[in-house]
Amino acid sequence: MKVPYGLLLGETGKSMKILLIIFSGALIIGVIIYSWFNRDSDRVILTLVTAMTIGALGFITKESISNKTEKSSTEFPVVAFYGAPDYRPLNIKLPYGHELRMCLQELKNEDIPKDTSYVVIEFGQDKYFDALEYLIIKEIFKRFNQSWNVVAKQTYVPSGKSLSWKSLENPGEEVLLADILKNFSDNYFVKLGLHKNTPEYFGGKAIFPPDTDIAVKHEDKFHKTTIAFTNNYIKLNITFSDSTSSVGIGEYTKLLGGSGGPLNMGSPQPYGNAAYSLQIDVEQNLWLNGHPDMKTHRNWANSIIELLESTFNYEQIREEHLRQFQLFGPEGVVDL
Repeated sequence: MKVPYGLLLGETGKSMKILLIIFSGALIIGVIIYSWFNRDSDRVILTLVTAMTIGALGFITKESISNKTEKSSTEFPVVAFYGAPDYRPLNIKLPYGHELRMCLQELKNEDIPKDTSYVVIEFGQDKYFDALEYLIIKEIFKRFNQSWNVVAKQTYVPSGKSLSWKSLENPGEEVLLADILKNFSDNYFVKLGLHKNTPEYFGGKAIFPPDTDIAVKHEDKFHKTTIAFTNNYIKLNITFSDSTSSVGIGEYTKLLGGSGGPLNMGSPQPYGNAAYSLQIDVEQNLWLNGHPDMKTHRNWANSIIELLESTFNYEQIREEHLRQFQLFGPEGVVDL
């Protein structure tokens, strides 16, 4: 069997590290043994203490200079488009469009503003915040339902951008979606119990790294939610917060063909859009930067970033809409 060169190189590097550690350990042990047999010699003891002190100080100095806290921060907008009188999502192509429609179809008629001559953007902003907050959590659970050790990568295919996802075997900690959503008791769609019939395979449960603590913090004043994943290796915060909301759908009026487009933009029905901010912050444990398991944990954090970016990043979605419009016209932007 032919072993890939990259894999062979990686294994060789690991073997060299192990040999260096063994050599260093043997050298230190040899010096200590020699000093023990000559422990009555002040010269030997002084030399040992001096060498050990200088070596320790050199190690600490080198590590304090080169070993830095590894941090990263990714932030992007998340957008929804809707129309009165029912405040359902418009049929614009979105990676999360189907799930969003499934949420909003549960809106109770008695909760919807009665005046249909205009959109109440405050109502739209609140309800779509709750819907997207729920979908962000569910998307993570759906993708990590088999393993936390995955390889995720955004790639371009003929139909547009796609996320490849490969789960690898690795022991982890099983968490139920229902248990996490207990921290979202004020969420409109969680109150309706949308999650109760979610099969495990489609997000009813997820596998996270061992000993990972999950905490949820709500800041009502700023309409912000932070989900914090913390373990011995990585601290990952996902923060979802309000941004802006306005009447109309901006450039999509043109992209969808004006009054003759698929949405019949010339009708008296008003439209609105709601925008939010999604920020993902990752910080590695400074003291375990070189641990053999750090790479797997960092890959887990990077996979969450890739997942949320490819699914919810409106900047990427808009670029794809413009590309599809150039190729196919309004039909390239509409989810038929």
